[in-house]
Amino acid sequence: MSTTEPNAFADRYVAVWTETDPAARRKAVEELWAPEGVYANAVAVVTGHEAIATQVGYAHDAYATGGFTFRPCGNARGQHDTLRFNWVMVSRETGALEAVGFDFVTLDEHGRILSDHQYFDTPPTYVVPAPGGTD
Repeated sequence: MSTTEPNAFADRYVAVWTETDPAARRKAVEELWAPEGVYANAVAVVTGHEAIATQVGYAHDAYATGGFTFRPCGNARGQHDTLRFNWVMVSRETGALEAVGFDFVTLDEHGRILSDHQYFDTPPTYVVPAPGGTD
């Protein structure tokens, strides 16, 4: 991965979180993350394709149920083997901003994610339903 094309990478990354087909989402996870890749957010740290695909699928389903989707911000910057970029979570219906996120990733020699640290710059107000439909 050349860090001269960081926005293309960020676009692919955000597309994983909006992919509706679980098999296509899993394939995209395998293409973006190294087999030993790590994804970390405020509540979870997971390692490997299976765990990352499960986490991405959970987030996709939870926020899609709330009527939200994700979009890249076009502000990705790369340096050496790292990349940082923002994304937004918006209402699918109105486009209203719900949250702003930030990712910092390190890449392997093939341009796949070794570590992905995700933060909210502006956290969502939408509360993700608990598994099983109860809060």
